[in-house]
Amino acid sequence: MRTTLIIAGLVLLTQLPFTATVQSQERVRVVIEEVRLPVAAFDKYGHFDPSLTVDDLLVLENGIPQEVRSVRHMPANVVLLLDTGGEVNTAKSVRITRAIAKNLVSALHSEDQVSVIQFSDKVELLQDWTRDFKQVAEVLDTRLLSGKRARLSDGLVAAVNQFGELPVGSCHLVLITDGVETAGGNVDRTEALKLVGARSVIVHVISYTTVSRKATQNSRRIFRNRDKSTVPDEVVSTLPSDRGYDQLRRLHKPGGMIADIDPERQLRVREYQRAMTESEAQLTSLSNESGGHMWLPESFDEMIADGAATARLIDSEYVLTYKPKLPVTDAPEGEVRRLDVVSRRNGLTVVSRRHYVAVNKRQNSL
Repeated sequence: MRTTLIIAGLVLLTQLPFTATVQSQERVRVVIEEVRLPVAAFDKYGHFDPSLTVDDLLVLENGIPQEVRSVRHMPANVVLLLDTGGEVNTAKSVRITRAIAKNLVSALHSEDQVSVIQFSDKVELLQDWTRDFKQVAEVLDTRLLSGKRARLSDGLVAAVNQFGELPVGSCHLVLITDGVETAGGNVDRTEALKLVGARSVIVHVISYTTVSRKATQNSRRIFRNRDKSTVPDEVVSTLPSDRGYDQLRRLHKPGGMIADIDPERQLRVREYQRAMTESEAQLTSLSNESGGHMWLPESFDEMIADGAATARLIDSEYVLTYKPKLPVTDAPEGEVRRLDVVSRRNGLTVVSRRHYVAVNKRQNSL
């Protein structure tokens, strides 16, 4: 009897190996299907509930109750996908993104592992998988750099690929961005979102959009306060200490007034605002469907605090398993199955992804 291992969205199909002799001498194949579903559990105070059991949960697949077989807590695999590009949005900064990411990593459980990817003019893997959080903090301090472009879709694909063959149900993608993408990337936005949605990855977004609306609205005024220059802080900090460079340092700092009568720039700002609104809706849907969360903080302090809140959400995750009553092996290729997870216990709140894609691809080799 041959063995086949298939990971299809959240579905693990295992063909158990054993030797059997029958009159027909034909091979007999037995397929055991198991859905692995990540679920976050919170008590009535909003804290991680460490006492979750199979009896606490009701799972519905396409409205049909399922029998939960197991529930267990697992270490998390976390990809930080950091947006460091763009030149229209003055509110988005490497300094704030770094602070959010460092606060998140410092709040993770020591058994979790982290990888860091940044995207601006290109997508870069800054840190491969590690549990050395001090190393991650050093990478964030020294290698996180700004650029003019934002290759968001390319970054999403790179983040999904970074998970590779890691265990189903313990993969978290944390995206820190305003959601706006520069044209000219290698991947179409729709295809990138579809790819992420089809994988068993929980998506959390810490969004710049709310704080950015205030900054871009100010940019649309003809007379407005002058923000700091768009030159990266890292570049200004490398200027010689010679007094001849003091004027450049002063110009980099915010202050004074600007009269802006450039209609093309005004048009770019309006287009940027529309792009933020459209992306916010897309990323909210993506995070909700995956069982993650969309954070829309109204200040930089809230953004940094949301980093730690995201870490707590990640470490509140369990993985439950059940055998689907409608076999995946009989499903049409690419069928989407809706999921609902309901608490049976008073005071218990659960959050999970809302669907999985039935991918039925078997290995036929002996």
